Amino acid sequence: MGFLSGLSAVLAFRTIPTTILITVIYAAVFSTLLVTDQLPSVPKHTRGLDFQQTYRDLHEVAARPHPFNSHANVLVRSYILNRVKDIASSYDHVSVDFDLSSNASWASGLLSTNPYAVYYESDNVLVKVEGSDKEYQESGGLLLSAHWDSVSTAPGATDDGMGVVTLMSMVKYFAENRPSRTVVFNINNGEEDGLNGAHVFMEHPWVNLTDTFLNLEGAAAGGRPLLFRATSRAPLASWSTSRPHANVITGDAFARGVIRSGTDYSVYEQAGLKGLDFAFYRGRSRYHTKYDSIPGMSGDKSKNALWAMMEGTLSSSLMLANDIKGKTRTESVGQGSEPVYFDLFGAIMIVFTFQTLWIVNIILLTVGPVILLMLVYFEHIIRVTSRIRSGYYRTANGDVHRESFVARASAEIKYFLKSFWVWSKFWTALVLGVGFQMLLVVGYAKLNPFVIHTHPWLVLVSALSLAYLTTVLALTFPLTKHGVVPAPEQQKLSVLLHQYVLTWALLVYTTSVVTLGGTYFITAWNAVVLLGAVLACVEGMAGARGYEDEEEIERRYVRGVHYDAVGTAENGHQDSENGHERVDVIEETEPTEITPLIAQHGQPTPSGEEQGAIGWWIAQLLVVVPLPVILVSHIAVILLLAMNQTLTDGASPFGVYGAVSMLALLIVLPLAPFSMNMHRWLNGIILVIFVLSTLYTYLAFPFSQETPLKVYFAQSVDLDTSRVVTALTGPRQFLSTAIIPRFPSAFDQALNCTDAPDKLGLQTCKWEVGDAFVPSPGRTKRHYGQGPASSLEKWVTTSITRTGSNSARIKVRGLNTRSCTLQFSGKRVKRFHISGDGGKGLQGGSEVPEDGLEQIRLWSRDWEKEFKVDIDFAGSEDEKAKGRVSCGWAEYESATVGGGRTGGKIPSLEEVLLFLPEWAVVTKSSAALFDAGWEFEV
Repeated sequence: MGFLSGLSAVLAFRTIPTTILITVIYAAVFSTLLVTDQLPSVPKHTRGLDFQQTYRDLHEVAARPHPFNSHANVLVRSYILNRVKDIASSYDHVSVDFDLSSNASWASGLLSTNPYAVYYESDNVLVKVEGSDKEYQESGGLLLSAHWDSVSTAPGATDDGMGVVTLMSMVKYFAENRPSRTVVFNINNGEEDGLNGAHVFMEHPWVNLTDTFLNLEGAAAGGRPLLFRATSRAPLASWSTSRPHANVITGDAFARGVIRSGTDYSVYEQAGLKGLDFAFYRGRSRYHTKYDSIPGMSGDKSKNALWAMMEGTLSSSLMLANDIKGKTRTESVGQGSEPVYFDLFGAIMIVFTFQTLWIVNIILLTVGPVILLMLVYFEHIIRVTSRIRSGYYRTANGDVHRESFVARASAEIKYFLKSFWVWSKFWTALVLGVGFQMLLVVGYAKLNPFVIHTHPWLVLVSALSLAYLTTVLALTFPLTKHGVVPAPEQQKLSVLLHQYVLTWALLVYTTSVVTLGGTYFITAWNAVVLLGAVLACVEGMAGARGYEDEEEIERRYVRGVHYDAVGTAENGHQDSENGHERVDVIEETEPTEITPLIAQHGQPTPSGEEQGAIGWWIAQLLVVVPLPVILVSHIAVILLLAMNQTLTDGASPFGVYGAVSMLALLIVLPLAPFSMNMHRWLNGIILVIFVLSTLYTYLAFPFSQETPLKVYFAQSVDLDTSRVVTALTGPRQFLSTAIIPRFPSAFDQALNCTDAPDKLGLQTCKWEVGDAFVPSPGRTKRHYGQGPASSLEKWVTTSITRTGSNSARIKVRGLNTRSCTLQFSGKRVKRFHISGDGGKGLQGGSEVPEDGLEQIRLWSRDWEKEFKVDIDFAGSEDEKAKGRVSCGWAEYESATVGGGRTGGKIPSLEEVLLFLPEWAVVTKSSAALFDAGWEFEV
């Protein structure tokens, strides 16, 4: 008896065992997730890749900012070209093509209110490693892609230096280990300014050698690279051999426009290729800034991040390039559906199709309720029958009520009415949880919207602790007169049933309305709750037989109907462990000669039904809790670290904090069926954690030197008036009050601040600068020493000639630049042609919208090229066409000319770099750091 009592104390459904097991499960999930989420160290044996040489290559590629429109870009191109030529010179099956012949025009932004077109001339570095299998030498090959250009304000260590040097290492690897299929490397230029290098590669004949691709990218500045997107299930098979870090939810975000940026993946997908997008996604505060550099990634983080990129690329490429049977390419029956994929702790890759997910959803939606309703019905019948047989309903003299069904029904109705609060607790807890999370989100959005930028984990802790408190306290709060509740097992079953209804409703929504692969966790949650409820029903049917025990009957019933209850001190004895008071509530009958003068209460000893059979609740908890917590926690970590620094990009704080709060609630809700046994000391500790974390995050300064605020710089020169205007974009709470007043060029200047377009919560402030801050497109030795204002008119030379009633030819050339732009207002462009493009017209699949184009962007591989553009206008012939012809510049570093320093090409940007607070950093606002142009009318 002593052993059984001890075993019951340890394993029965009581406070301490339940609290310990749930705490262990959550601690194990969180700790394992955080440990496996770290960057891998560089191993001693790097699987045939020359890591040290690749790391030296990174120092050359990411030594300085090198945007397309810069001379540093040409230096990086020369380094890459020489490296791959040196490798190819030793192998007959490796060839290099420095593409200086391809060019392309295409229309983009057709769904935008400001549609534009692009003309671009290639200088891509292409490498072909011919496959050993002759069948796949001319088709069916693999395309590996990365871009070497950076933005003008960043050296581009992760965006996309690591991708480029990884491809250079793969050139050497495949040269030494010849693959079965042909592998083409597109080390391209101009990605940052509109995916230009990938677009123009579509004009090269080597594109026809490939049908599968792997694109390497940097959408942030560090951390573990993530498999961003996949076109289909087949190429995902290659990812199972690496340390997978992937989740379909990021692909859903791209597909639904939540993520508005693009990568070269989009171009290849539109061209019909099947493949993958592999990219860095953490650290947006350093993205496109000076901190996206090797020194900016402290310690060994740069080495570890580089190895993570190399390891994933090698593992995937080996399978894709040596797949003779076509498992990573061909789409068999069912595989053509959109893929659903995710990893578990970086060890297992789960891949299936959305079609499979949809079929499972339909089965769960139809079969699940039928099974559960039948079990609930049988459980109820068995319980009522057992109570009748065991004398559950008795008269005052001990006779069983068998003569009246009404009496039995009346007792059940009274029990139901007294227990109504208990049966509505789950939905009350859910409503309270959602409501309080909304209040928390509003508090962050109004009081300190950018705090998640620096303290994402504290924000998540605040949301998690609030979700726990609203769930547990609501489900353990008594509201009836006597605190009437069912036995713990009955309450557990009740919450499980209500939780099943919730997950079933969510499953209906995700199956019929949302239809996204990222909702797979709803499917899993519904399935495990269904199984848990089935086990609880079986437990109830097994436990109902306990009423046949005569000693139990005598102990539990003096007269009338018995109820288990949570009462007050005056109604019974307190169960010190659970913090509840158990009483026997008696349904009184008319007094007789044996009625005691003083009311009698039952003994507080918990019954076998109250404790539950040892092991049932443990099985249910292990079924219901871990899997949903694991799946949602993986998503939470990815989204938290991907979104926390997007507010400075113009993301909505309600969207960011709302996502964190929703995920926190989903992480906590699985423990709801067992929450009535959570220890009050744990509840108190979590309450303290919630108060401290929330107060701190409401009051803390949101930025630091490690996680700086990004402000966006741009400058424009009006060549008609010689006015120079500087513009900065950033949060309105800091820009005009804490940042711009630091700059000498803004002293005593009128600021014109307006809401930034497409950037919620941000504003753009402009001010005019004096002659000392006029930029320069780059002065050569022959005009060194001349004032910049004296030669403004030479920066952009243009001529505009009407060639018909509704057409014109525009010629434009910029000094020391490879980029110019034609902007139109009023009348738009319905057709255009660039002289020298070979008369190819727009790239396949691209067309000008009916309303016409507002802008044409021109990119040349040569410096100071004169663009000749023939234009046909849309609209009335009598209406004049107006617009602006401009060229842009993207270099700001100081130059040495004639033995002296020029003092810098963009003084205003150097001023920003000098006087910005340490918790802020500058990035570019557009492709050009500054542009200069003329207004026209024709």
